[in-house]
Amino acid sequence: MKKALTVFAVVLLSAAFLFAGGNAESDDGQISIIMMDSYAAEDPHGQYVYEYAEKFMEEHPNVTIEIQAVASNDIYTRLAAMATSPDELPTMFFTSADQIPTLYDLGLTEDLNNYMTDEDKALWTDGVIESGIINGDLTYIPVSLQPTDIIYRIDRFEEAGLEIPTTWDEFIECAKALTKDTDGDGVVDQWGFGMVGSNDSSGQSRFMSYLWSNGYECAYEEDGEWKTDIAATPEFIDVFSKWTSMNADGLVPIGITEVNYSTAANYFAMGYTSMFLTGPNALGVAYSSNPDLRGKLGSFKIPGEYSGTMLGAEGYAISSYASDAEKQAAYEFIKFFATADTEYKFWQSSGKIPAVKAGQSVEFITGEDYEGFLQQIADGCRPTLTFPGIAGLKGALGDAYSAVFSGEMTNEQAVDSLVADLAELMEDYN
Repeated sequence: MKKALTVFAVVLLSAAFLFAGGNAESDDGQISIIMMDSYAAEDPHGQYVYEYAEKFMEEHPNVTIEIQAVASNDIYTRLAAMATSPDELPTMFFTSADQIPTLYDLGLTEDLNNYMTDEDKALWTDGVIESGIINGDLTYIPVSLQPTDIIYRIDRFEEAGLEIPTTWDEFIECAKALTKDTDGDGVVDQWGFGMVGSNDSSGQSRFMSYLWSNGYECAYEEDGEWKTDIAATPEFIDVFSKWTSMNADGLVPIGITEVNYSTAANYFAMGYTSMFLTGPNALGVAYSSNPDLRGKLGSFKIPGEYSGTMLGAEGYAISSYASDAEKQAAYEFIKFFATADTEYKFWQSSGKIPAVKAGQSVEFITGEDYEGFLQQIADGCRPTLTFPGIAGLKGALGDAYSAVFSGEMTNEQAVDSLVADLAELMEDYN
């Protein structure tokens, strides 16, 4: 109750600053920070965002932090809409590697090289700070890493005598072996693969990881122009069809177009699926929903010859429109968020991997469940995709697989439509 009242008081105090005209530094040195955050809208780890803010304010009594909890699927749309009214922008906001290029292109992000010292940089694990750099600007500071891997049921693999797949053909064979009618009523009730088939950022990002792992560059810059490897070739149609055929062949849960991340994560936690293409946050969901899964889960790198994932860095950017005092205070809070909690409660409850060096040696990420993720980080992930049209790119990918899942198009027709959409998109950004 005390915490709820404290947070409520913070919101009221911050509302006074907002009424006075947005982010503000008062004459007596008081600083108001407005923080738009997706983590705060999530359970069970969102509570720690408020806890860290309260502790920071205790140590910095001249700083007031208002937290605006906004779902991750909504935050980017809201920020983009605010680009035309910069006075409405929050002081700092949640972002991720796949969205930061758009926010940077809109001019919303402060260059945090102006605040981060070499001593500060040394706190973060190798490659993390570099993942946030676009055209020399440090656009945001990651606090969590979400490389995409496959989490799986070790017990079911052992029972079926399966080896870890290293190719997508092997993966599909594993999915077939793990798709079963467990109660003998003639209806499949356990599926091999927990695909996210919804046409949203979660489904689109996973499909893009699949394409990357097959060697396709969805967007890349060459000689100052944006290009794509995706073309209506027999080879690409085969790769595309292999993904959609997992639905046609019944290896994924029914009603796939309605299976978003939350549904897929719950399916895995409940035992309806045995493999899940996802970030480590799904481990947090699984253990929170079904503690009996501890000791039964493992992870392995995405099948394929090529890396199918960026670091998946998530963290906070600071508005380029904030005052200097607000920027400095917001930067100090980001550093506090990432380093002050030696128990790493936010990361343990969420399943996410800490972005700082000290956090990657804590006990909760040293088991088989995190093995694949840590191996991927050690082996190296893809560089950050800086294509400013990333939202349009992902939308075109989602439209393509959704058209096949819904029966509106054949694989060949969907690929033709995708190629046309991407050609138009590349032209828009060249």
